[in-house]
Amino acid sequence: MLSSGDLDNRLKTIFDALRLPRDKVEAGGYDPDEDEDPFFCLLEDDSLINHASVEADTLLQPTGEVLDRNDSRLVITVKLTPYRVTMDNLAFGG
Repeated sequence: MLSSGDLDNRLKTIFDALRLPRDKVEAGGYDPDEDEDPFFCLLEDDSLINHASVEADTLLQPTGEVLDRNDSRLVITVKLTPYRVTMDNLAFGG
């Protein structure tokens, strides 16, 4: 029998992974490299997510060469809507 964590908790883990780390501990002790300035993340804060839709299924093929029961495959589709439209993000404002 296959079992996994609560779907709500799995979503929270994904959303936390997409947002900017609050401190160096959350970033696993890593700092951005010199060529990562500015450092980009999908979300400034996961509280900015205003809609989520989930379809869960059983993974029937391995994600890599070695089969690991903890593997998962995610397909994430994102619609970007800037909080404040500027000349720099005008293409995302519509």
